[in-house]
Amino acid sequence: MMDLEKRAKFNSWMFIFAYIVMGVLSGVVLDTMVTFLDSSTATKGIAASMSIIMGVGFYGGAIMLLIIPKFGYKKVLACSPIAFIIGMVLITKIRSVAIIAISASIVMIGVCMFDAILSPYLTCYTTEENREKIFSTTLWTNIAGMIVGTWSGGFMITYRFAKRLGLSYGQGKLLTEKIKTFSPIELQAYMGAHRDALLTYAFVAILCLIPILFIKEIPEDYRRVKKATNINEKKDWKAFLNKYIVMFVVFAFLIRLGASLITPYFSVFLSRMGIDRATTSALISYQYLSMVVFIMISPWIVKHIGRVMTLGGLALVSVPFMLIIANGALFGSHMVIAVGLGLFLRSGFMNAAQPVQQALPMEFVTKEARPAYNSVIYIVQGLGQVIAGLIGKEFIFNLPNGYGKAYYITGTIYIIASILLLVVYTKKYNRPPKKEETSILESAVVE
Repeated sequence: MMDLEKRAKFNSWMFIFAYIVMGVLSGVVLDTMVTFLDSSTATKGIAASMSIIMGVGFYGGAIMLLIIPKFGYKKVLACSPIAFIIGMVLITKIRSVAIIAISASIVMIGVCMFDAILSPYLTCYTTEENREKIFSTTLWTNIAGMIVGTWSGGFMITYRFAKRLGLSYGQGKLLTEKIKTFSPIELQAYMGAHRDALLTYAFVAILCLIPILFIKEIPEDYRRVKKATNINEKKDWKAFLNKYIVMFVVFAFLIRLGASLITPYFSVFLSRMGIDRATTSALISYQYLSMVVFIMISPWIVKHIGRVMTLGGLALVSVPFMLIIANGALFGSHMVIAVGLGLFLRSGFMNAAQPVQQALPMEFVTKEARPAYNSVIYIVQGLGQVIAGLIGKEFIFNLPNGYGKAYYITGTIYIIASILLLVVYTKKYNRPPKKEETSILESAVVE
C-alpha cells in the first residue's frame, strides 16, 4: 500500500485524467446533443427544456453523493461513464420522445455526477498548501477537454453531413448556415450525422472509466471508521445550519439559476442568429479556451485580491459582456467577432473563480459532512436548473428574441448574487486563516 502522501497525489491525478475525458463528453452533451434534439420537431421541446434536463442531472449527482459513505468514491465515479454510454446509445437508437428525454437525463446525470463529487473528493486528497493548485489544474484540464469535445463534435457533424449528401466539407458547412430551410433529405442527413457523432463519443466514454478503476481508496477517505455517536451527529447538524453554510447555498442557487437561462442554449441561440454550425462550435470552443486561461491564472488572481473578491467581483465584471452577446445582431457584419469576444470574456471572468467556488464551501464542514453538504448545494442548484428551464420554456423563449432577453435576466441575477456574497463573506473569508488559526478551527469542528 502506498504511503498517504503518494496515494493522495496518485488518486488526485487519476481523477484529473478521468475528468479530462469527461470534459470531452461534456462538450459533446452541451453542444452536439442539444443541436441534435433541436433539429427535430418531435424533440425540439426537449432541447428547449435542457435546463430541466440539467436539473435532473444535478439531482442525480446529489443523490449519488449521499451513497459515498457506504460505497466510496471509486464505485460511485465508475457509474458516471457507464450512465453516459447507456444514455447515448438509447438517444441514437430509440425514436420515442419520452425515452429520448429519459436518456438525455441519464446522460446528464453521468456528466453532473463527476462535477458533484469533485469538491469533496479533491478536498479529501489535498492539503491547504496545494488545494488551490490542484483544484485549478483539475478544472482547466476538464474545460480543455470540453474544447476538444465541442470542436470535434461540430467538425464531425459537418463532415458526416457532407459525406451523407455526397458533398465536400466546405459545401456541407455552407448548408448548415440555413438549417431552417433544409429539405427532408438534408434534415435526415443532418440528424444522421449527429447520431454518428454521438455514438462515437459513447465509445470514447470507455476511456473515462479506465483511470477510475486505478483509484486506490480506503474507508477512512470517505467516512469515519469508528461509528459516531448520536450526540456528535446532533452537533454536526446544528453546525450545518450556520449562516455561512446557508448563505453559500443561496449564492449557489442564484448563480445556477442565472447561468441556466443561457449556458444550455449557446448553440441554439447562435444558430438562430444565422451563424453556421461549424462556426458555432468554434465560438463555443473559444469560450471554453477562455475558461482554461482564466482558471489557470486563478491562483494568481486569488493571491492578489482574495478569494471572495475573485468570486464575487469577477462575476460582476462579466455582466457587460452578456449584453454584447444579447445584442450581437446590432454589430452587423462584425456580429461573429462581437459575439465571440463577448462569449470569450463572459466565460473567462465568470469562471475564473471556479476553484474558489468548489473549494471554499468544503472548509465550512467536516470530512464526513462534505458529501452531504455538496449534495445540498447540488440539490438547490438542480432546483435552479429546473426553475430556469420552466421559466425559459413557458415564457422567456416564447418572446421575440427570447434567447437574447435571457442574458439581461441572467445579468441582473448575477449582480444580486455577487453583492450578497461580497457583503456576507469578504470580511471573514476573503483570505484563508493563518495556519495556527486553521488548526484551532479544525480541532473545534472535530470535537
